[in-house]
Amino acid sequence: MATAAAEFVQLERQRAETTDQRVMDALQQPRLEAQETLARTMASMQSMLKQRDSLRARMAGLPEEPEEPLIGAYLPPITARVEAPPLPAWPEARPYEAPTPRPYEPPTPRPYETWTPPERAPAPEFIPASSTFDLPSMDEGDEGYDPAPAPLDFDIPPPQTPMGTGQEIMLQGFNWESCNSHKKWFNVISDEASEIANAGFTAVWLPPPTDSVSDQGYLPRDLYNLNSFYGNVEDLKRCVNAMKQNGVCPVADIVINHRCADKQGEDGRWNLFTGKMAWDQQAITTDNPEFGGRGCGGTGEDYGPAPNVDHTKDWVRNDLKQWLHWMKNDIGFGGWRFDFVKGYGGNFTGEYVGDTKPYVSVGEHWVACNYNGGNLEYNQDSHRQSTFDWCASTGGSTAAFDFTTKGILQEALRNREYWRLQGSDGHPAGFCGKWPTHAVTFIENHDTGSTLQHWPFPVDRLAEGYAYILTHPGTPTVFYDHWKDPELREDIQSLMEVRKRLKIGCDAAVYITKAEDGCYAARIGQPRQIVDRQACSEVDGSKPSLCVKLGPGDWSPNRERVGGTKWTCKASGDGWAVWEDRRFLD
Repeated sequence: MATAAAEFVQLERQRAETTDQRVMDALQQPRLEAQETLARTMASMQSMLKQRDSLRARMAGLPEEPEEPLIGAYLPPITARVEAPPLPAWPEARPYEAPTPRPYEPPTPRPYETWTPPERAPAPEFIPASSTFDLPSMDEGDEGYDPAPAPLDFDIPPPQTPMGTGQEIMLQGFNWESCNSHKKWFNVISDEASEIANAGFTAVWLPPPTDSVSDQGYLPRDLYNLNSFYGNVEDLKRCVNAMKQNGVCPVADIVINHRCADKQGEDGRWNLFTGKMAWDQQAITTDNPEFGGRGCGGTGEDYGPAPNVDHTKDWVRNDLKQWLHWMKNDIGFGGWRFDFVKGYGGNFTGEYVGDTKPYVSVGEHWVACNYNGGNLEYNQDSHRQSTFDWCASTGGSTAAFDFTTKGILQEALRNREYWRLQGSDGHPAGFCGKWPTHAVTFIENHDTGSTLQHWPFPVDRLAEGYAYILTHPGTPTVFYDHWKDPELREDIQSLMEVRKRLKIGCDAAVYITKAEDGCYAARIGQPRQIVDRQACSEVDGSKPSLCVKLGPGDWSPNRERVGGTKWTCKASGDGWAVWEDRRFLD
């Protein structure tokens, strides 16, 4: 009985000491069970004591006492017949009598009172709608926001990036059909040089300029022969000079993973090269027996349509570096775009870039995203990691096109699945959220779109796509077809102006405030820390910043009081809007 009593007392003490209703409710059932156990134990003990006393009385010859109910024993309730009280006597119902109408009494007229209008208050400042979907907010006045925070005690150094100053915006200056232009394409771009510069582009990626088996230039033959389907060598030089005169960096499309031979060898295979770089079978990898290569095994993925160049040979690399120097110093190119870089080791790209020191350098590291059947998986970490690893293999000397962001962005916008845009680490889900200084973002190029349509972006979401890449970290690239589209050009131009005005660079910080079905929202600005091989989510509020919203969902930075400041919408369109911090606009 002592154990049962102790357990009951302990539960009673716990129940008495707490004021939390949830705890009290949780203790109630154990308390009742302990109480019942204690009662049964006491009843059993009383019965034993009664039997002992009765036995002692019989042994002593004493009369037995009448039995009394045991303490805690069950006693049936006493039942008694209870009669219900008599029903009240309800009054007898009367027939309905309509009320007697009152005669009309006109109101007593008030004496005339003159009215003095109040003084006119100044009209509040008009604030344009944040977007098509933005509802007005009661807190969008001029007062009530915090002053800009104090600047940092130290200056954030410029980003360490292969893409110029980190403030570049690149134009892909051609599409898949540009080689078929009635007017030679280099002359088309040359005539648009000032227009390109005035739009705010700082670099233009030009098509492959070398002699090629294919019209588009991606099956090169004699690298020193710059007479292509885009124009002859003089057309090319004129185009390059026009860009440089307008302050735009001309970027050459460098195709050195493979090279088409001019002659057949003794075995009848096309594996002998002519021109200044007169190579033989020793310059071809052995991975594809069709070309009879006698070099070493490949250091990357084999490209089937043409002989793959063996970059492990010193004399091959020296020839290529000499050619790149000629392209830079004699022709005038300022940057490189390396084609099909997954075909050879990234360390070789790093060597070519380190030797020639271009202003911008980017590689096409295109591998398939992670799909489950026909559905894009949410987690693309391994995909962007492969791009990260390639950039690292170059020694960080070359950036890479952000195919991860393209794949995620087009899927998110097509299906309104904006939760895809935030990775599991809270940063942007693409490569620009992994190594932003080395990410070159884009939504379409000559392969994915144009007339090939290998992996097209949804055409009705193009402006929304540019609202993302032109406000986020990385170096954005605009496709020529989109820039020349009158309906898209105005949106692209307004977004480029915001990016340049706020000095949003490749190392921009992104603080994502919302990422769900129907809506994505983020604040983007200059970082409060050095960005090197990682993303930053801490925006420097002492400098101008922006907020961007994608999707039909209802969201406003003023209503959410983002950054403790007020925001003014500076650009908007179908499904997107961009605001600027008003403290830096007054």
